[in-house]
Order: sequence, then C-alpha cells, then structure tokens
Amino acid sequence: MGDDPGQQPAETVGYIVTVQSQYLGRVKEVTGQLESAGMTVERVLGTLGQIIGRAEESKRTTLAGLEGVQSVDPERQFRINPPDSDIQ
Repeated sequence: MGDDPGQQPAETVGYIVTVQSQYLGRVKEVTGQLESAGMTVERVLGTLGQIIGRAEESKRTTLAGLEGVQSVDPERQFRINPPDSDIQ
C-alpha cells in the first residue's frame, strides 16, 4: 500500500487452503509459504490438512501455486434460524 492517505486497504477474502497429503507432516512449512505470499493465517487444522485465513482475491492464484497446496477455496458461511423461529 502506498503513502496516499486516501487510498483504501485492499479487501480480503476468507480462504480454506487444503494441503496435499504428502505434505501433512510439513503443514508449518506450507503455512509459512502462505504467509510469505500475503495470506493472513487465522487457524491451522494440522490433522485435517487445512489452513484458514484471509488474502486479497488477486493472490488466490499465487497461493494455489505454492508447493504443498492442493486447493484454495473461498470460505463459506452458513447460518440457520433459531429453533423457535417460524421458518426452519
């Protein structure tokens, strides 16, 4: 980001990165690569081989091309109504 005070920070997208099975023992290494490429890591689910975080949408291709990365998928959020609501 430049020194222009009117410049807005880039919007980030939540991603779930799946680590290739042969890299499950090296999840920390893959996490470091993702951070170096611009991802802010929020959670590491090592036993599942998933890394959750945020990055600019323009970085998705770069993240997906890193060694040990199987896929980079947008994070999805689902909500349900409370049990006492009229519509279920």
